[in-house]
Amino acid sequence: MAARTNYLLAVRELLRHADTIELPVYLCDSVMTPSEYGELFATGSLGKVRQLKTSAGNFNIPTEVTDNREHIGRYADTLESCITNDYSPEEFIERCESEAIPATQITLHKDLYRHLQQLNADNKNGVWARIIKNAFAPLFIGSVDYIAGNPPWVNWEHLPEGYRDDMKPLWAAYNLFTLSGSEARLGGGKKDLSMLFTYASVDNYLKEGGRLGFVITQSVFKTQGAGDGFRQLRYTRADTEWHIKPLMVHDLSAMQVFEGATNRTAVFVCNKTRQPFHYPVQYTTWTGASRIAQDAALPDILTVTRQKKIKAMPVVASKDSSPWLTAPQRALSGIQKVLGPSAYRAYEGVNTGGLNGCFWIRVLDKRPNGELLIENLHDVGKLKVRHVQAVIEPALVYPLLRGRDVRRWHAEPSAHIILAQDPETRKGIPESDMKRRWPKTYAYLKQFEGEPEKPKRGTLRGRSGYRRYFKPSDPFYSMYNVGPYTMAEWKVIWPEVGHTVRASVSGPSTVEKVKPSLPDHTIVAVSCGSEREAYFVAGMLNSSPAHVAAAAYIVLHPSPHIMQHLAVPQFKDTDSAHTRLAELSARCHTAAQREAEQELTELEAEIDQGAAQHLGYHRRRTASDSGGVDRALRPAQNTCTKGHREDGFGLTDPGSSHIPRHAPGGAQYGRGTTGTRDAQ
Repeated sequence: MAARTNYLLAVRELLRHADTIELPVYLCDSVMTPSEYGELFATGSLGKVRQLKTSAGNFNIPTEVTDNREHIGRYADTLESCITNDYSPEEFIERCESEAIPATQITLHKDLYRHLQQLNADNKNGVWARIIKNAFAPLFIGSVDYIAGNPPWVNWEHLPEGYRDDMKPLWAAYNLFTLSGSEARLGGGKKDLSMLFTYASVDNYLKEGGRLGFVITQSVFKTQGAGDGFRQLRYTRADTEWHIKPLMVHDLSAMQVFEGATNRTAVFVCNKTRQPFHYPVQYTTWTGASRIAQDAALPDILTVTRQKKIKAMPVVASKDSSPWLTAPQRALSGIQKVLGPSAYRAYEGVNTGGLNGCFWIRVLDKRPNGELLIENLHDVGKLKVRHVQAVIEPALVYPLLRGRDVRRWHAEPSAHIILAQDPETRKGIPESDMKRRWPKTYAYLKQFEGEPEKPKRGTLRGRSGYRRYFKPSDPFYSMYNVGPYTMAEWKVIWPEVGHTVRASVSGPSTVEKVKPSLPDHTIVAVSCGSEREAYFVAGMLNSSPAHVAAAAYIVLHPSPHIMQHLAVPQFKDTDSAHTRLAELSARCHTAAQREAEQELTELEAEIDQGAAQHLGYHRRRTASDSGGVDRALRPAQNTCTKGHREDGFGLTDPGSSHIPRHAPGGAQYGRGTTGTRDAQ
């Protein structure tokens, strides 16, 4: 209504020159038009229809009235008028004929009319004829020179299931589905509707050479997995390959653009062309005022913000769909020397599937026979469970590392976890084995099982992760994403949320015996074969070159994909440079434990030099490479003892504002102790 009113005010001086006008503002689906709800389908000898799906059911509209805007407009108006004035179906057909509206498919027209009559009789308001008219509007717009808009930002998983099913052919047609099942399950499948909206708008409404400008989520340019299909920026229609050429991206993610909403906003301007384009492309970052008044004028906004023009290109130069690397033009080539496939693979930590309060526990006491008195952390997570104290066998209890337990050069478990899982089969330990070998642990878990026939939220069988990835016949306590890598004694870990990697070494701890500490699902882990190897990898990841490269392409989530792009070499115990860096990393952990900041600064400077060589950056490279990377490294080396660090490009990293590089606190290295602090 507001859009129609504004349009009317804009053309008010022209109204006296027209007998009737139609305001071209429609409430409709610009992506899933009636023509996209599957193919036109025949109804036997009755003719063809276009199907419009609504909450009130499916409307089958005869195709003879959908071939142009005038026909569908007059047809919808006639439907509404006849329904309002209690016309019979036969009288409706006569009215169509008198209005010169095509109505030869009489049975189909009468069926549609009776459908609307029934809705009217059921008091389901009388707007359905207008909805039909609006729904067909996008079909008759034709191609335009310019498109501007703010498409809906809705994650795929939050769309209604029926709508998702209807949209799948469109996602596939534009090749926006690019992930395997396992990658999608690990979060890469969290696509945003704005991706499809952009492609469909360019395809259906934009002329060749036309321009589109959308306010869109910035994550589509940086997110590994979910954004891969979008970043291909091309599609095929009728054997012609079309390219969506980026002309400019304005990155507003450092500011709160929309009142009451914290999101990562960007403005994407593109051109529709048959010609391939080349990277890098223009990318502008906005910083300054964290919040902007909604009614502020552009000149006022420019006085309180800073714009920095940099460049963007795929982090993997040979793969257009890879996340964008954003940096000054001069620094790009140098940073690319740091990038490349790693010798290591990272994994998400243990995922309980949606019921942390059952599996996460606090050890209250150790009995003389070795059994443990425990209580569950019943109030953690979104789903609260009842508080239980129990005595269980210690064999399946492990130290638990959560996101809050891990900082740069520091990791210490603050709770424990029950892991009744077979890492090889990727399922829970068979129930028969649990009953025989660990009956008390089984009895504890059984309290949270829930009904097998009708699993409810808040029970083990009702977990979303269990219902999605396991069969009802699988052990009800099975977890997702637990493999042999989970059980490695030595790991390098970092929190999954942040603007860069803040890594620490995690070694084994003691429960009833020495056991590996297990990271939860908010932590990323790299499994290592030895203590020295773990310190080497941690040193590489915490170095300034790695920080600069990671900060140039990730957005909020340094997920497992980090190890696909930072060229960390395989550790060699016979390489003196590798063992030296491992030694420096171990000393950094010790210095962090003692809060010896000056010593830590000196050690990190040595690590930066060694890591730069391993990651492919050499002082002897060209002046252009050296100048760009040196400028990128300098802020990372010089500003990190303050409450923030810069990203090497003059932009601050808000993700580390509360975790300075020299984060104090105890460091866990070697054989640690059991962490039994209160877990909140």
